[in-house]
Amino acid sequence: MNPEKLQQIEALLHAGHSDTEIHRRTGAARDTVARHRKRLGLPGYRTTADSPACRHGHPFPENRTYDGRGYLICRECRRQHDRKQYLRSYMPAQPDEAAIERAAAGDPPERLTPRERHAAIARLDRQQLSSAVIAERVRCSRRTVHRARAKEVAA
Repeated sequence: MNPEKLQQIEALLHAGHSDTEIHRRTGAARDTVARHRKRLGLPGYRTTADSPACRHGHPFPENRTYDGRGYLICRECRRQHDRKQYLRSYMPAQPDEAAIERAAAGDPPERLTPRERHAAIARLDRQQLSSAVIAERVRCSRRTVHRARAKEVAA
């Protein structure tokens, strides 16, 4: 690696910049920046070099741990992240019935969730419309309609 670029990376690391910010400024790969951070013994992206707490305010020395790849992380932040992922996977949000109705009528909202799109396709499929018509009304591809139908048959 170019010695000037290496000095620039080290200066930015010591200034407390994140790996992504250094990647954007220098053009170096994020893995390269992370390797240099680790070699210098600086804390990971969740903290700054001189911070007694993580970016969410948890006291850092008490919650200090390393993840599977060797990056320094906050244990409490990891717990909260894992809890959110668990809740998302086991407590899915209910689809918006108004969005499904609008999509089935041919005027879908700007963004449908996959669950809402699937429900609108199922509703239109019960009316025995063609894939092209359903795709046009829901504003998706015909392939999406075929996938939704296959899921409906499998379920």
